[in-house]
Amino acid sequence: MKKRMLNLTAFYTLLLCVLMLCAEVGELSAKSNSKANNRDRELSVMTRNMYLGTDFSEIFAAQTPEQLVAEVAEAYSEVEAGKPAERIAGIADEIQAASPTLVGLQEVALWRIGAPFDPSPAETVTYDFLQLLLDELAARGLHYAPVAIQTNLDAEVPAVFSQTHAFDVRFTDRLVVLARTDLKNSQFKLQGTQAQQFTTNLTLPTATLGTLTIPRGWISVDVKMRGKTYRFVNTHLESFSPIINYIQSAELLQTAGNTNLPLIFAGDFNSDAESNDASYQLLLNAGFRDVWEQTHPNEPGFTWALFLTDPYTYTTPFQRLDLILIRGEIEALDADVVGENPTTDRTPSGLMRSDHAGVTASLKLRPTP
Repeated sequence: MKKRMLNLTAFYTLLLCVLMLCAEVGELSAKSNSKANNRDRELSVMTRNMYLGTDFSEIFAAQTPEQLVAEVAEAYSEVEAGKPAERIAGIADEIQAASPTLVGLQEVALWRIGAPFDPSPAETVTYDFLQLLLDELAARGLHYAPVAIQTNLDAEVPAVFSQTHAFDVRFTDRLVVLARTDLKNSQFKLQGTQAQQFTTNLTLPTATLGTLTIPRGWISVDVKMRGKTYRFVNTHLESFSPIINYIQSAELLQTAGNTNLPLIFAGDFNSDAESNDASYQLLLNAGFRDVWEQTHPNEPGFTWALFLTDPYTYTTPFQRLDLILIRGEIEALDADVVGENPTTDRTPSGLMRSDHAGVTASLKLRPTP
């Protein structure tokens, strides 16, 4: 009887040790899974203004029809001289190096031509910046596709180069969000997209084109990652009017920013962060945190202008217009300015890739409390 009791005691002691060991292993496993989940919830994003290829200010300022068609011809010649395919190949290199999950693109120009003074829309594509970029990415073995496209300005005007050489030029401005297509559903699952123009846009009175409205817009993309959904927003705000820019910033908060999801704002905000411009301050007051400021507090990170009118002539940038802002349960790990170096970031012909630098950010979605 005594021996049996001793055996029973030894059994219960052994059972207790096993249970304690299992609990410890479970705790270690939970911690390991927690670390893995945190690591798995890391993502990278990018904002990139591609530069449409010319400046429209002289076109808008034209005082006669003859001057207008000559200015359009000059602008289109600048696009051609700027070698879009070369510049965009450089942007593809930046995407390859950063491998972002999502890319917010601005000034994704589509240039088309048609018969001169023809009232039907020009449809012959000469430069499709989006397709050029997708082709370059595919050539590098990268897997990206547009998940949303927002068309803004779409205008067509004749261009007269000489008495015997003329055609209509059609310019279409687009916002695009690219996403990697080679990720598992646990890493990237599209939940929904929205895209729209702002209700308040700049209106210009012109002598030759009448009253012209310059529409701007935004795209939002909701993505589920490791069981948690976040929202990525790409935008391009007005550059010629600080008042319109501020109104569009407020509308962005009320529309794409109207969510409790962890939120990423990316784009060309045309509001200088280093000067604490009004729109930038409005976004910070709405709870956003500047990823560059958090990760590089002692560096200016200027992104504009890398050149003014000539993409061969480098200009030392003096404003930080291209931003990645975050709000909610999301953490900034690092950020980088790309395409800004006049020594290493030129095309084979010596062109800067864009008049803007791009910005990349490494982020982490925090676990749900």
